[in-house]
Amino acid sequence: MPANQVKRPIAVVAIADDGTRYRIERRARALPGDKGVSAFFYCCLPDGQSVGWLGYGQYQLPDGTVVQTPTSGLNA
Repeated sequence: MPANQVKRPIAVVAIADDGTRYRIERRARALPGDKGVSAFFYCCLPDGQSVGWLGYGQYQLPDGTVVQTPTSGLNA
């Protein structure tokens, strides 16, 4: 993958405590000078703002809001 090319994002929907839903994309980008051998992954909103991954389906938005992906109920 060329350094200036981004693979198609994988998206999840996460929900804040107030019920607001956010689309969070997980994108991959080749490392500069790496000839596409490896990539790093990052999470962002559709407009490109960085989102922190906290683990276990939790993300932190740029404003500090913590959101979580809905559970399927299978492990509840």
